[in-house]
Amino acid sequence: MVNILINVWYPIEKSNEVAKKFIEVEKIYPINSPFIKPLTPWESWATKTGIKGTGIFKVVKGKFKEAINFFVRRLSSYAQDIEGYTFEIAASLTSREGKTLIGKELSEFLIPE
Repeated sequence: MVNILINVWYPIEKSNEVAKKFIEVEKIYPINSPFIKPLTPWESWATKTGIKGTGIFKVVKGKFKEAINFFVRRLSSYAQDIEGYTFEIAASLTSREGKTLIGKELSEFLIPE
């Protein structure tokens, strides 16, 4: 099993846009995927530079590429439409799959639709 850490950041004044976008994105990329399960509840913090959100997800063995593809597409939906929204995806480096992220652009992990 592989764990994936997601971090997101956005300006506090974009909070309403992020909430509206969540409803839209959840219909297309629902987080209740059969191969991705939350390991921790999603958490958000107010920081000096805005809002930070983070969550850790466990991925079913053999579904690492699909999970990365899922998160890149889901989070890119926010980043494309909300100015100042950024994200980071990290995998547990104790796994062989996690090491494949080092030095790569996330777009390299997209699976053609």
